[in-house]
Amino acid sequence: MASRIQKSIKNAKVNVIFYVVTAVLAFFSRKVFLDNLGTEFLGLSSTLGDILNLMNITELGVGTAVGVTLYKPLFEDDHSKIADIISVYGFLYSCIGAIIAGVSIILSCFFPLMFKDIDMPLGLVYFMFYSMVYGALLGYFVNYRQIILSASQNNYVIMYRYQTINVVKVLLQITCSFSTYSYIWWIVMEIVAGTANSVFLHYSVKKRYPWLQTQIKLGKAKFQDYKDLWIKTKQIFVLKLSHLMFTGSINFFIGMFVSLPMVALYGNYNMVMAKITGFVDGLFIGMEASVGNMIAEGNKKKTLGVFFELLSIRYFLASLLSIVLYFTTPVFILVWLGEKYILDHYVLILLSLHIFFQQGRLTVDNFKNGYGLYSDVWAPIAEVVICVVLCVCLGKYFGLAGILVAFVISEFLIKMLWKPYFLFSRCFEISVAMYYWPVWIKYIAIMGIVATATFFASNQLLHWVDSTTWFGFVEYSLCIGTLVFLFMVAMYWVCDSHFRAFVNHIKNFRK
Repeated sequence: MASRIQKSIKNAKVNVIFYVVTAVLAFFSRKVFLDNLGTEFLGLSSTLGDILNLMNITELGVGTAVGVTLYKPLFEDDHSKIADIISVYGFLYSCIGAIIAGVSIILSCFFPLMFKDIDMPLGLVYFMFYSMVYGALLGYFVNYRQIILSASQNNYVIMYRYQTINVVKVLLQITCSFSTYSYIWWIVMEIVAGTANSVFLHYSVKKRYPWLQTQIKLGKAKFQDYKDLWIKTKQIFVLKLSHLMFTGSINFFIGMFVSLPMVALYGNYNMVMAKITGFVDGLFIGMEASVGNMIAEGNKKKTLGVFFELLSIRYFLASLLSIVLYFTTPVFILVWLGEKYILDHYVLILLSLHIFFQQGRLTVDNFKNGYGLYSDVWAPIAEVVICVVLCVCLGKYFGLAGILVAFVISEFLIKMLWKPYFLFSRCFEISVAMYYWPVWIKYIAIMGIVATATFFASNQLLHWVDSTTWFGFVEYSLCIGTLVFLFMVAMYWVCDSHFRAFVNHIKNFRK
């Protein structure tokens, strides 16, 4: 248990540190690249990147399915089976890589038509595109062995190597952007960084797992022995594709039923909230692998106890985030962009609910994935269908509010109601109504009480603080954040035994 917690903490530390570093560097480098390379070059880079990402959709499901399949052999230290599974993974990835390479060559034949109006040599377009393809193919043909690092909770090794190389790459690109042939050097740095990342990852895996011998030919021969892996891959593909459709369609519906300027206004709010929630998600990186390794032990009582402890801390953070962002985001938008960019409070309420659902559901998702439970492929499809139907019905008459209500309702029905029932009935084999729903309702009630108390406190704070300045925003946010945190800790400590158990486990571990 201690080793598992230690790895989780190490993963979280590395991810959070690099999240802050890369966020600051991205802000600075963007300005430099815009000034020195121009908007057309960066726009070309983004466009080609989007094209490649669209082709990478063929990978959806393979990595996740293999990771789940590895949990038990890793727990049992079955070297032969681990090598077989990763070889099969390498075979599947080589097939995907071959498809992407072929599609890339065909697609590039149309570049003279697609980019006929740009003020850049066509050769530069090809050089940039194939440098990106090269980096992607390294992942499919060379880096596939890194899956063992993720599945064994050593994701921090990948993150540390990749992000360190990425930071060095961006710094070198900034330097090169001031030189002659800056475009060429910028692309060369992408190629060098991708190659360096592959080399370092190869030696990291070799050093930690010297016994690991994998072959793509062996994976092709063993593929028939792992039919369950292929079934899981297809199931996860449907789940992830549905998720992409769900999360990626909101701007489309806002543009269709409201206006394009409203897409930009909503995007401001969404960007702020996404950055904060992304930081919190970094604290739990590698959690799914930790859960999967624990499930492989086969101790159902222990697994259920850990589930409720993690559920409590997730809903604690979900409530904390949704409440603090509700009260501070409008003030931030006011100081950052101006009063005309502030949306109505009902929009903020719905966005806060969306964050609450998104963060709260993750424990159920982690355990569902840890058990390899993907057979409910109809659920995400139903979520998309419900969302689309409600968006069409409500968006036409209620605009942005109607669209957000559609997303919240579809999330509630599938993520909040169905998924916990599916997990408890198939894996824990206990009553969801008796064990889960009372706890969930308690967390909802705590959030409502704390949000109400914060509402009255915030009204008083706005009389004392000048919220139209950056200093005032920081002062107001610190006060709100501290108040909500203290309220939440007090309520959870008094009302929730699972929260107390989680805190005590962390205290004992630190000793």
